[in-house]
Amino acid sequence: MGFALVLNILQVCNVGRIVGGTAACAWTVTRSLSACRHTVAFLGHINDETRRAFSHCRLLEWKRVIAANVADIKPDIVLLHNTSHARCDNRLPAVTILYQHSAAKPAAADQTIYCSRWLAEQCGGTIEQVCLQAVPRPLRSAALGETRSLRDEIVIGRICTPIKNKWPAEVIEFYGELAGRFPTVRWEFVGCPQHLQSQLQTACGNRATFISTSWEARSRMWRWDALLYHNPTVTESFGRTVAEAMRAGCIPIVDDRGGFREQFIAGSGYLCRDRQGFAQAISELQSSAHRWKMSRACRAHADEQFSLKRFGNELLKRFHGSAN
Repeated sequence: MGFALVLNILQVCNVGRIVGGTAACAWTVTRSLSACRHTVAFLGHINDETRRAFSHCRLLEWKRVIAANVADIKPDIVLLHNTSHARCDNRLPAVTILYQHSAAKPAAADQTIYCSRWLAEQCGGTIEQVCLQAVPRPLRSAALGETRSLRDEIVIGRICTPIKNKWPAEVIEFYGELAGRFPTVRWEFVGCPQHLQSQLQTACGNRATFISTSWEARSRMWRWDALLYHNPTVTESFGRTVAEAMRAGCIPIVDDRGGFREQFIAGSGYLCRDRQGFAQAISELQSSAHRWKMSRACRAHADEQFSLKRFGNELLKRFHGSAN
């Protein structure tokens, strides 16, 4: 079986918000395979920000994936992002690949690939089924620029979807302890729910800035010295923001769990098992020379590991493997 010279690709996402991990991955697929024709179906309402981000694609709103609707598009490949078996017909009229981003009961597919080795292990998959996604280099805002070398104060950020399980109440005490130990650090929080902001501002000694979630908010990573992420209740299967931060030269300081472990190499970030580990990382970053060295290492590693070209080639190999 062969494909047309220009592939017609249909992707399916559960939620019509570009700031979510799966939709962001679907967007990256379209950029990694820019010569292909792209249709993206969302199983829910598509917000305006998502429509703007996917303006180069045909967008559809579906309640579920029905074989007859897929047949109307005549795709060469269907790429399902975390699609549940309950929302998808068992047999689709095209080669179907399931890209699994979290542990769930998935739809049937000709091939399953996983976003990390950790997730593959959780689901009983193999290392051969792991396909690390690419991430785009965050846009560098002309207004913000890269100011790390021009200031003495360290800026540490956290960017996350504004939902309850991503912002547990424990973050108040956690950041309060770190802010007490490092009173000169400035903190920036992207996506923090409104009800936590006052408490978090107090915990950080009134040195916190809050930014609304948006696709463009990732440009803040060019300003941050480090991305710090700790969540005692959620283990990330991959965690795109770590790779995005590194592509902007922003040093990750994150939980030593899940997919985070697979994203960077020694000298380009910190994996932390307890609060003392997070504090030790911030202490080491007080040295401007050390920050500069690690920032360069982050960009060099991430620009190779998470490039659009590498991802596009990997996807094409998977597509042809499934077809044959």
